[in-house]
Amino acid sequence: MELEAHLRSKQLTGKTKLRRRQNMKRGKSYLKHIDPVELSDEGQEVEQASSNSTPPVFPFTTKCRPRQFPDSSIPFIDSHCHIDYLFVRERHFGTFKSFVESKDFPKNFSGCVANFCDPPAWGPNQMYEDILAEDGVWGAFGLHPHNASLWSEKVKNDLIQACRHSKCVALGEMGLDLGRKTSSKTSSAIISVQKRAFTDQILLGLEMKKPFIIHGRGAEKMTFEILKENVPIEHKIHFHCYGGDLQTAKRMIDHFPNMFIGVTGLLTYPSASKIREVVKHLPLERLLVETDAPFMRPKNAAVVDADSPKISSPGMGLLVAVKLAEVKKIEIDNVLIQIRKNVSKMYDI
Repeated sequence: MELEAHLRSKQLTGKTKLRRRQNMKRGKSYLKHIDPVELSDEGQEVEQASSNSTPPVFPFTTKCRPRQFPDSSIPFIDSHCHIDYLFVRERHFGTFKSFVESKDFPKNFSGCVANFCDPPAWGPNQMYEDILAEDGVWGAFGLHPHNASLWSEKVKNDLIQACRHSKCVALGEMGLDLGRKTSSKTSSAIISVQKRAFTDQILLGLEMKKPFIIHGRGAEKMTFEILKENVPIEHKIHFHCYGGDLQTAKRMIDHFPNMFIGVTGLLTYPSASKIREVVKHLPLERLLVETDAPFMRPKNAAVVDADSPKISSPGMGLLVAVKLAEVKKIEIDNVLIQIRKNVSKMYDI
C-alpha cells in the first residue's frame, strides 16, 4: 500500500493528464486576459533566526546552483503566482513538485500561493484540485478585473464553491485595472463593470471571512477609495503587484493595519524607480515578495531557466527579495525571515 501511494504521488493518472491537456487548451484562451506590465529598460533590523531552532522542512528537492540564488536556509514562499498559466506557458503536464524539481529553483523554496482568477479554472474537476492536493501549495480564487464582464450568478456560485476548498487562503485577485488595455473612450464603461464585480466580491469575501488579494493597476487611488468604503479596517489585504506612488501606499497601510504591499520582479526593472522608492520607505513588516509567475520575470534572472527566457517561476521570488534587500540595505537572510513572518500573518500558512 505504501508503494502504491508513493507511485500515485509521483505520477498523474491518465484521467488527470487528460484534464490537464483540456485545461491547457482553455488556458490558451484565457491567458490573453492577463498580461504583464510592459516597461522599458530605461528609465530595521530584523531578529536573527535562533541557532537552536528546529531546522525547516522543505517539500521540494531542487537543483539550483550557487551562482543563481543566494545561499540561504530561510524558507521562502512565493506569495502570489499563477501555476495554471505557468503550466500552459511551459507545456507542463505533470505535478507542481515535478515542475520544481525539473527547473532552476532555490534550495530554500518552500511553497507558493497559487492564484486562480478566471472562471474556467473554478469549475468541478479542474486543474486547481490537483495543484492544491500537493504539499507546499495554497490557493486563492477571484475574478480578475479584465474578466469583470463575465460576472454572473453562476460565476459567483462557482467562486463560492472553489473558495470552500480547505487550502483556499484568500479571495482574489480582484479589483480594478486601468492599464494599457483600457482606452479613454471605453474607460468609463469598463470602470462601471469592474466596480460592480469588485464590490460584489468584497461583500462575498467578508461573508466568507476570507482575506483579500487586490489588483489595482493604474487605479490605485480609486481602488483604495472602494476598499475604504466597504472593508473593515482590520481586514487582511494583500495589494498585489503594487505600482502606485509612495504617498498612496502610505495612506493605505496607515488606514488598514493588516494590509501588505506586494513587490514583484518589477522592482528589478531599471525604469521602475517609483517602485524602488516605495520599497525603500515602507516598513519591511508591511511588504510581501511575489513573482506573479509566469509574468514579471526579474531582470536579475538571466542565468535562471535560460531555456525559458521570458517566463517567470515561483522560485524567482528569491531574486526579488535580493533586490529588496539591496534597496533597503538589509542582509538577505533578515529580509527572508521577516517576509516569511509576513506571509504567515497574511495567509496563516
